[in-house]
Amino acid sequence: MTVFFIYSLERKAKLKYNYKVMSVTTSHHISRYYDYYRDKEIVFTKANLKSLRIDPRQIYLKSNGGQWPCIINSSSLQQAKVIVGTSSGIYSTIQKNRTAPISIRYCFFDQNNEPIQFSVNCSVVDIKPFQNSNELAMLTLNFTQRPPDDLILRIGEFIEVNENFQNRKEERIAINENSLRLLNIPKEESYIFIAGVPRKCILKDLSFGGAKAMLVGIPKFLENKAVDLRLFFIDTNEKISLQGIIKNSDFMPGRKDISIVHIEFIPDEIPMTYKFHINSYITSYQKQLIQNQINNKAAAEKAEAEAAAKKAAAEQKAAELAAAQKQAMEQKIAQQTATVGGRPVPAQPTADSSSETPAPAEN
Repeated sequence: MTVFFIYSLERKAKLKYNYKVMSVTTSHHISRYYDYYRDKEIVFTKANLKSLRIDPRQIYLKSNGGQWPCIINSSSLQQAKVIVGTSSGIYSTIQKNRTAPISIRYCFFDQNNEPIQFSVNCSVVDIKPFQNSNELAMLTLNFTQRPPDDLILRIGEFIEVNENFQNRKEERIAINENSLRLLNIPKEESYIFIAGVPRKCILKDLSFGGAKAMLVGIPKFLENKAVDLRLFFIDTNEKISLQGIIKNSDFMPGRKDISIVHIEFIPDEIPMTYKFHINSYITSYQKQLIQNQINNKAAAEKAEAEAAAKKAAAEQKAAELAAAQKQAMEQKIAQQTATVGGRPVPAQPTADSSSETPAPAEN
């Protein structure tokens, strides 16, 4: 019972520490996203709505105690554009009073498909017909305050992922025990479908734009084949399909029955979940490298400072020793000057004392 109690306390302390670390990390991400991406706008296509896990049926405009459904067209971290019917109550309210208080309610789903809802206060800055329609209007809403962290994190991460997908498409992640853990992939073994036939494969590396895998087969019969690589992510409990083409293939060194294939994914078919995982690894690895560089620099500066302090202390000790030796030498010279043959020098006789000396006796 005591052991279990101690274990529980240790586990609670560990969870509390991990939560604190995660909170600091998340807070850093949120601040960076807001600083870098506040002006960037996302158009909510069907694919983007799915990637961001937004429930478009639960997006509402609120004003004066009422709420009305709307279609969200786009959003940044500073404004949103929505489409409303010209016969709706919110349109009439705004037409009567452009300064009426208004807010937009967002609705996202978390990993457990539980809704996350929050509202952002806005001001109406523009009203115009949507695609020249008399029945629909586009409202441009400026946020009057910084939006909630949930919105910053969702939109900021989405923009970062797509920017890295374009700019860092060819950066390769070597598959090993550490990278598998950070990517939340359970093992290097997977399946690849070629002409609809599943084959076992071993992952060698991954990137935004492709993968390298090892499987049984002859290179010339694999090249230019359409493939479907399957992956499973532990954290989201999700299986994904990556459509691509085998661009080139070579025998594994020393084997004539195993090939190493290089797969190029079809860009428009890459699931957003896959992009998020690759981006998470790349950004965390980059931060780790930067932190290591900072730590190494700090350690080098500390070592240099310690070496300088030791050198200064050694020089001071040598100077003190030299001074002590010099003083001892001066004392010795002074003592030698005051003696002859190790005996005190006798005093020289004066004139008076020599006259008082008795004369020698006469024979």
